[in-house]
Amino acid sequence: MILGNQLLSALRDLNIHRLCIPRRLRCNYYLPQCIAVNLLLGRYVLCLGGFGDRIISRFDNLEVIMSSSMGSIPCDAYLAKPNNCLVSLVPFIDVPKKPRFIIDLSLWSSHTRSEKNELIEQVLASIGTIRRYLWDSNLELTSVTEEFLEGFNKFARGFKYGVIIKRDGPIIDDGAVMLDPEGDCVLNEELIRNTHTFIIGGIVDKERRVKGETARLYGLLGLNVPRCRIELRGSIIGVPDRINKVIEIILMTLFETGNIEEAIIKAMSKRDRVNRLFYELQRAAYRLRGEGSTTLVVPKSMIGRINWVNASNKELELVLRKSRVSVIDDEELSKYLSLGIARPGPLTYRYVSKA
Repeated sequence: MILGNQLLSALRDLNIHRLCIPRRLRCNYYLPQCIAVNLLLGRYVLCLGGFGDRIISRFDNLEVIMSSSMGSIPCDAYLAKPNNCLVSLVPFIDVPKKPRFIIDLSLWSSHTRSEKNELIEQVLASIGTIRRYLWDSNLELTSVTEEFLEGFNKFARGFKYGVIIKRDGPIIDDGAVMLDPEGDCVLNEELIRNTHTFIIGGIVDKERRVKGETARLYGLLGLNVPRCRIELRGSIIGVPDRINKVIEIILMTLFETGNIEEAIIKAMSKRDRVNRLFYELQRAAYRLRGEGSTTLVVPKSMIGRINWVNASNKELELVLRKSRVSVIDDEELSKYLSLGIARPGPLTYRYVSKA
């Protein structure tokens, strides 16, 4: 996003208002950012001239046109492979120095084989996430082992990248935070805006449930920075914990939403939404006393307010089955309350209409 906006400015300074791009260029995020990343990777260069056959996007004063040797639309410049360019231009792109993300892999050897593969996948996904907003050099991998590098290069065969890779531990300056689900401070928008470096443990506990791993890493690295957790309305339940998702939440808060809660909800997977909705429903439901048992119920009017994670109808049905919470009419609940056989749960107060 930052690079894309810089590219638009650079093209404007070069008096380029029509840019032809090749059909093979595939982008699933902001197109100017994608083009800037490809230029930095050296996959393409910017060349004078070119023709295209149709306009595919417009950004401010720039028209992006699909390249075609038989096209009738003249372009001011076009993207080409480095060997296929007669006169190239070099647009000025100032790679941002911050925010900086460090994934430290000191605990690599503690993982199972399956977890190591998962960790490599999350690191690769993190590169993709970084590219949507910044550039590869905003991501550092530290305490990297030979085994990790072999696996990483195997998974990333043919994949160009500019990530900083260090065998030593991280060098931390002022303005750093370590992200830890058991940390003693809560990450908020102000902290995100004022933090230069985010340190993330290269930890996957897919097959092992070990508490305090990030704290152990913190001690191994000899850090003296705040350890902050990402919370969603007072709980870490349902907060995405994949490394790439944690990075996405921070970048989305910085460059899109300005609001960490909105960013977390957008980054949630189906599993995250189901887990959080289960948590909310169990605690928001009324306790209905019966003969020797207690039933959990919620009135229809509360369902929409409880489902603030934007779960789909199928996800909601799944949670209702798993949580064994029954949905009843509001009139039926009123009757039970008047008879004194229904009492609110610990979080019911959050979802009772104030009207």
